[in-house]
Amino acid sequence: ASTKQIGKPVKKRREMEMRIVRLEENLWHIRTDAGELKEPEQKELIKYLDEIKLPYLLADGCLCIDGGVTRDAVFELLEHFYDGRAEVLPF
Repeated sequence: ASTKQIGKPVKKRREMEMRIVRLEENLWHIRTDAGELKEPEQKELIKYLDEIKLPYLLADGCLCIDGGVTRDAVFELLEHFYDGRAEVLPF
C-alpha cells in the first residue's frame, strides 16, 4: 500500500515575542519574558513615547510609564508600538 501526502506540510509557526506590562509602585513596567528591554528597543520605545507625549521615566534602567495613565491607554499604545513584533500581556 502506498501512502500519499495530502496537502502541504505544516510549517512550524514562529512564536511571537512577548512584552509583559505590570503596574508596580504606581509605574507601568515593560519587560520581555527574559527580563529588561535591550537598549536599542528601549531607545525606540522612548522615541515613540516622546512623539505621542506619554509620560515615562527610567527607574533603575527600566523604562516605565507613569502609573496615572490608565491600563487601557497603556495597552492600546503598546499594542500599537509592538504591532506584528510582540504580544503585549498583563502580568
